[in-house]
Amino acid sequence: MQAQSLISYTYLNHETAYIGQPVQLTVSVYTNTWFTTGVDVGNIQVEGALTVYFRSVSNNKTFSGKSYSGVDFIYNLFPTKPGEITIPELTIHVESPKPGGYQGIKHVLKTKPKTLMVTDIPIGFDPNNWLVSSSLNISETWNTPLNNVKVGDVLQRTIVRSAGGTLSEFIPAQSWDSVPGVSIYPKRPKVETTKTKTYVSAKRTETVNYLFEKEGEVVLPKIEFVYWNYNTKKSYKKVIDSTVIQVAPNADLDMLATIKKQLEQEQEQAEVVEDKPFLIFGMSPKRFLLVLVLGLLALYIAIKLTVWLVKTTKKAYHNYIHSERYLFQKVLRSLKKKDVHDFYVRLNVWVLHLDLKEHHFDYFLKTFGTSDLKKSYHQLNVDLFEKATKQGIDYHSILAGLKASRKNYFNQQKADKTLTLDANWLNPID
Repeated sequence: MQAQSLISYTYLNHETAYIGQPVQLTVSVYTNTWFTTGVDVGNIQVEGALTVYFRSVSNNKTFSGKSYSGVDFIYNLFPTKPGEITIPELTIHVESPKPGGYQGIKHVLKTKPKTLMVTDIPIGFDPNNWLVSSSLNISETWNTPLNNVKVGDVLQRTIVRSAGGTLSEFIPAQSWDSVPGVSIYPKRPKVETTKTKTYVSAKRTETVNYLFEKEGEVVLPKIEFVYWNYNTKKSYKKVIDSTVIQVAPNADLDMLATIKKQLEQEQEQAEVVEDKPFLIFGMSPKRFLLVLVLGLLALYIAIKLTVWLVKTTKKAYHNYIHSERYLFQKVLRSLKKKDVHDFYVRLNVWVLHLDLKEHHFDYFLKTFGTSDLKKSYHQLNVDLFEKATKQGIDYHSILAGLKASRKNYFNQQKADKTLTLDANWLNPID
């Protein structure tokens, strides 16, 4: 019979890449039969790179002339630093039957580590304006026409960059050049990454407020965006031409200081929000996770302890209400209440729990009973069954006699045990 055979490996479509360049990582798992359960590679973590999962593809391949069926898991790696990065050994759990069988057998497969050499940003390119992408589209909008601007006006400019084949983390932030006579107040940028089963793209939207403080001609310098296309292996430049704005005078300049102060406050608030760390209930995610794990552990221990306490308490209570001491207390309580009928019932139940040769009260009375108890118990029977009266019953004497007789019983039990131990000591059993 053909033996069970499984194959697992990883493949990179590039051996070298620039920072931010997507590298396709394929994790493949194959068997010479089939998989009885789904194969889950999980979330792959690679130090020095961001990992994005795209899709899985069922496939059939031939290895050493033999047919195998399996699945390819496709990821994209985006390097974040130069140097050599390593895709670690991956552990994959699968279930696959033997040839001719049908019941899945659990297997643990391991892939070999892979290395990728990451090249730093080429000399001559601005590190703050470096982007690796398959495409770059730029759009610019203003919130108001530029042909009727006067001193004290605030114009809002929005620039949107849409890049293909990259993540929003790699689109560099826009730097705004200073302009004489104009105060510039950037707003917090908006970023977005869109992923499909075969492609990923990103968008970065940046908005800035211009406050015009002086009349005359104002020239906003041109803005250049550079990106390196990993498909064509060439760099490209996108340019937003310079903008010329004629600023008319304004007789009402009192509001200029107020507007300027308001814009400064808005920018400060935006910076505080941006710099504020992400917190969960006032804690960092790492600390929150630690507190959550400890809390769940404490809850688990509390539940287990509560279940144990309930079981232990129930068992202890069950043992107590069936113990000799508890049953004897019931006998004494019926005497104190002068309930003769209940006394007889309780008395017989109690005697059943004693270690006696004959389980009835007459035997106990004959063997361990004091003379006072024998006398008072006999008188009790005479009063009840011969005289048919309860008037002369001495409950106090019966109660005291029972206590003393019970003590005689336990003393005898102790003496019997001691005697047994002494006999064993004198006559040890090999």
